[in-house]
Amino acid sequence: MLKRYLIGGALILSCTLMEAQNIMRIENKMFNVGAKVGFNATFPIINSLSINGQEAEEINMEYKIGYLASFFCRINIERFFLQPGISWSRSEGDIRFTIPQDMTNASSAGEELASSNRLGIQTNSIEMPIMVGFNWVKSGPYGLSVMVGPKLKYNYDNAYSLESSTTQIDYANENTPFGVNIAAGVGVNIGRLFFDFIYEFGLNQMESEFERIDNPLPETNYDITIDKRTNMMSISLGFLF
Repeated sequence: MLKRYLIGGALILSCTLMEAQNIMRIENKMFNVGAKVGFNATFPIINSLSINGQEAEEINMEYKIGYLASFFCRINIERFFLQPGISWSRSEGDIRFTIPQDMTNASSAGEELASSNRLGIQTNSIEMPIMVGFNWVKSGPYGLSVMVGPKLKYNYDNAYSLESSTTQIDYANENTPFGVNIAAGVGVNIGRLFFDFIYEFGLNQMESEFERIDNPLPETNYDITIDKRTNMMSISLGFLF
């Protein structure tokens, strides 16, 4: 019985080592496909935020962790590569701000807005990055690459939620669904496994006006306009086939 367990353990260990060697081994191909998943953190640059035409002050951005998943192909030309792909991204964050008391109307709505407020943001996007990269280090199974390129974004679901001390109002936005970003990053690979660190910045400002989904206080007017630009960092783990 002990002999059987030893033989079985040896076979399992052998298969595991063979699979590890297969992952560590990278072949010089002209064409590869790959996939990756990861996390992102969004710090949008807020140029202006107004409610009912009144400018907000003390604007602070609080990020939350978002998610991403991507499929791509890679065309290798010596040490250079071209990497177009398609990805899904979900980003979240909170904007905290105040409206000065002396700028508000002497109404209950004005008194609420004079206190601290929170505008929650949740965006789901389909993205098309086109990265141009250079393999700075390419020695055995280890590699280090740098990459840069444009990223086209389609924000198919923009959800916003305004919260004050007494109420919460949900908003939707479809006025500015498209965006163009420039992305740059560093990739570290061990065999066919790789880690990507990407920073991206919006080339176009996205000024939006929001439509209320449900207003619990119909007599209260909360018209929001925000002018912002994308500013995001992400980290992902992937596999190159």
